Amino acid sequence: MLIMRFDQPEQPKRSLSESEVASLKADGVIRAPKVLSDSWVERIAMAIEHTQESPSKLGEALSLKDRGFTSDLFMWLQSDYFKDIVFGSPLARLAQQVLGSSSVTHWYDQLFLKEPGSTVPTPWHHDLTFWPIAGEQIISMWIPVNNVTSESSGLQFVRGSHRWSNRFKAITPDYNSYMINPELEDMPDIDSNREQYEVLAWDLEPGDVLIFHPLTVHGSQGNSSLTDRRWGFASRWVGEDVVYDPKPHTMPLPPEHGLDPGDKLGGPIFPTVLEGA
Repeated sequence: MLIMRFDQPEQPKRSLSESEVASLKADGVIRAPKVLSDSWVERIAMAIEHTQESPSKLGEALSLKDRGFTSDLFMWLQSDYFKDIVFGSPLARLAQQVLGSSSVTHWYDQLFLKEPGSTVPTPWHHDLTFWPIAGEQIISMWIPVNNVTSESSGLQFVRGSHRWSNRFKAITPDYNSYMINPELEDMPDIDSNREQYEVLAWDLEPGDVLIFHPLTVHGSQGNSSLTDRRWGFASRWVGEDVVYDPKPHTMPLPPEHGLDPGDKLGGPIFPTVLEGA
């Protein structure tokens, strides 16, 4: 794959509508269909393949290869393929539209790959409680590179849960205790009490993007398909009000981030991709 260099991120295939932005604010999540071009989907797929061939040490530690689950994060720091996506893809433009921020900074990227037949679930959780940042202008995007269905471990979301006052303990696929804050609540048993919640889920096609608030409760089952890999790429972005807020039981950051508590997120590990645009 040709490595590109971009002065500015490309425009999305289409902009989000006003109703989509309003639904995101109300529901905490939207499916934005056909916002990425085929060429960008192809570039993301090839970047994933490259990272699978050369995973980071952190990725090797996070993955459960014997159970068909592969994960990695901060790929762009090691891969020019993912660096292209950070600086050249339309994702920063989409983030700017929903965040309402003149500047847009890349937070981090992450892979969640489930092979056919993988029984590894993504337990119900929300993200912000185990991130060492604070602010209102934070958004996540989840990008498929092939068709994704409920059978192949499509994500599910509890509608409106980003507006709950509750804050829940982190749960990771390997039930790592490092990020489990004992002062927070346990996640309710959503699967056993589905009638109490409005769960949103969509079948996805290449070019679609799920966009969601970091407090929206979400998860997925294992990949019960016997033929389809589930390749999910997560891209996280923040606006100008987000600061570094190290707290116990949050994920460690690359040590060279150079930030002090209260600093605006930025610098070499968290590049501002759009500024004053």
